[in-house]
Amino acid sequence: MKVKLNWGNGLIIFFLIFFIWVFSFVFFAMRQNNDLVSDDYYQKGAKYTDQIHINQRSLTYQDSIQITTAGNQVQIELAKGLVKSAGSVQVYFFRSSDKTKDLRLNFKSAESPFLIDKTQLMHGRYQVYLTWSLKKENYSITKIVDI
Repeated sequence: MKVKLNWGNGLIIFFLIFFIWVFSFVFFAMRQNNDLVSDDYYQKGAKYTDQIHINQRSLTYQDSIQITTAGNQVQIELAKGLVKSAGSVQVYFFRSSDKTKDLRLNFKSAESPFLIDKTQLMHGRYQVYLTWSLKKENYSITKIVDI
C-alpha cells in the first residue's frame, strides 16, 4: 500500500509531532525543582523595609570583608576594626539552584580569618551573606563567590 502525502496526511503528521513535543515538554517541566527561595517568603517580604535599612547601614563595611578561595579552603577575612567591634558573625552560603546545598556557620569575630573547608560546598556560584550585630544594630553584607 502506497500512502500519498497530501495536506490531510501532512496535517496529521504535524499534529502528532506537535503533541509529542508538548507531552515531552510537560514531562520535563514536571521533573524540575520549583522550591521558593525561602520557606517564609511572605514574612520576609513584609519585613523588607528593615532589610533596606540594614543594607544602607552596612555600606560602610562593604570593603571591610574579603572572601578568597585558596587550595581547598574558603577564607573570609574581616578588617581589624570590624574584628574588635563585632561579637559574632553568621555566615550563610546560599546556592540559588539547590537549597539543600546551603551552609550556615557561626564564628566569633576574634577568630578572623574564618576558614571553611571546600568539601562542605559544591562547585558553583554562592551568595555569601555575612550578618553581625554592633551596638544593638544589625548589619549585613552580601558577596558572590565561585567555588
